[in-house]
Amino acid sequence: MPRKPRILSSTGMYHIILRSVNQHIIFEEASDYQKFLFILDDCKRKYDIDIYAYCLMDNHIHLLICLPGEKLSSFFQSLGTRFVRWYNSKYSRSGHLFQDRFYSTTIESNKAFLSTLIYIHNNPVKANMCRFASEYRWSSIGAYYGAKNQLVNTLFAYSIAGSKNSLLHYFAKETDSPDDSMFEKDHRETNHSFTDEKALDVFRSVTHLKSTSDVVTLKKVKRNEYVRALKEKGLSINQISRIMDISATTIKRVCKVDQEPRPLGPLAFFVGFAHS
Repeated sequence: MPRKPRILSSTGMYHIILRSVNQHIIFEEASDYQKFLFILDDCKRKYDIDIYAYCLMDNHIHLLICLPGEKLSSFFQSLGTRFVRWYNSKYSRSGHLFQDRFYSTTIESNKAFLSTLIYIHNNPVKANMCRFASEYRWSSIGAYYGAKNQLVNTLFAYSIAGSKNSLLHYFAKETDSPDDSMFEKDHRETNHSFTDEKALDVFRSVTHLKSTSDVVTLKKVKRNEYVRALKEKGLSINQISRIMDISATTIKRVCKVDQEPRPLGPLAFFVGFAHS
């Protein structure tokens, strides 16, 4: 079935979500976030676009941007190709990192713009990664409080809200997007007893692997041993699936096998028979 054509914005503004393949962890350490932002800044200059907000989560990325519709695909192709090439080289992996088709929704009004701005910056709060949006390091929220950030155009939001103080008051209300239901999946993916950042720490302490990409080098027996150990440590099946890039079905099977009673061997049967 052919893809539906992407809906273009009359204002040129879009809320974009880039999701990883199989919910794979995109950012494992600070240098990964920093490299993505460096490439994003370079592509911003090349395509001469405005970025109003960004938030880099463990397995997906939010952007609020303005650019002509004809630049949309080429911009994200350039951004994705450059980052994935660097990422695959660093972690000795190959293949896709992002889903082929990024999600986009058009921003057609000032109200939708402000609601989306709030929604993007509140992502880490809803995912239990921090208590307040202003605490999260890998979003553009700091720029709106005065931190120097050449990536972000804050003046447009200030003008819509009336002033910087008015916008910060709007932030403080922590208003959700009216279209919040469209993005609930993002929160379900990261709302666990452990944050994915903490889950990565547990993964490294259990496996002693440098990167999640090194899982592919493990023999099946050792891999399954780690799966069961991570489950015992309290990681959810979805977290283990994302971190180790293994299907949830496989993880359930591995953990279930470990829980099922093992069949009695011939000797055990003989001993049991002799005492009966």
